[in-house]
Amino acid sequence: MTTPTKAPRSAVPATALDTLTADPAKREVYRHDTYAREGLRSFATVTELHRSHDVTFVVLKPDAVAGRRCELILDILRDEGWLPAAATTLRFDPLLTRELWRYQFNAASSQRIDVVDHLLGSGPSLLVLLYDTRRPAWMPASVRLTAAKGSADPEAARHGDLRTRIGRVNGLFNFIHTADDPADVIRELQLFSYQTGWDWCRAALCAVGPPTTADGRSRVSDPAHALLAAVHEAIPAHDLDVTAALRRLSAGTGPWAELARHAGTPKHIGHWLAELRRGPINDEASRWDVLTVATQWIDCNEPGVAPILPTSSPAMWRAVADGRLPTELEDAACRV
Repeated sequence: MTTPTKAPRSAVPATALDTLTADPAKREVYRHDTYAREGLRSFATVTELHRSHDVTFVVLKPDAVAGRRCELILDILRDEGWLPAAATTLRFDPLLTRELWRYQFNAASSQRIDVVDHLLGSGPSLLVLLYDTRRPAWMPASVRLTAAKGSADPEAARHGDLRTRIGRVNGLFNFIHTADDPADVIRELQLFSYQTGWDWCRAALCAVGPPTTADGRSRVSDPAHALLAAVHEAIPAHDLDVTAALRRLSAGTGPWAELARHAGTPKHIGHWLAELRRGPINDEASRWDVLTVATQWIDCNEPGVAPILPTSSPAMWRAVADGRLPTELEDAACRV
């Protein structure tokens, strides 16, 4: 009797992701991820796959817009060698959030899950394609930016990391999202493309070399700064200060005012989350005050639970490049 041949479970070749991630586990997982598979095809249609080493992106989330951090973020990125090459706006919904962080959301706490959709769905985010002018030959743009930005957790902050420099407030008010490596650049641009398409970044991905102007810094044709007025109009400015937020809420009426007056301490976060689970925050005047309180008091991660795919380190890429671990000086040179 002939033994049936076992059919492969992936149409993506085993070596397709070898140059796009240094993490063997991610290579295998992404061979079975529909967004990574579609992204490989879409990106290759627009430009060559190796271009994913030269570019990355940053998402300036609604908290960055409300906190008026966008211009500061873009200026710091430019100063550190990441030049805006293209930009568009993006709106998160619950499905996009869960699919974008599919391999990390398993470690999110139930409290974070209660809050995150209210936060990311608060208005438009700014999606900016970046060209890296300073990356070492062995390190992709996305890896250098991930190493430089720092942890979302304030307790894990490093002196000089990007999130510290832009004034990270708490684990959810951390303002930016970036792709960890070229495989994530491709997968996540594919996810965004269902809403944005590819035309917004097609010319930039096809261009040879970084976007430049006569002085290297002019904002006249800067695609990211050109969109700031629109996102600022959509999301009002806010101080993101929990003490001030509680004071403003206490002076109002309705369920949020009652919570601020009678449950205005972190031990009562369960009451705030129960109200959030009832539905959208319909009081626009209170929205960012409520989000400021909730994000300050929640625990973001489940204790003892690791993400399915953790962030890969620059050391992994150095090892892939030449078969050895980087020296301390080499690793430090990759960080801002």
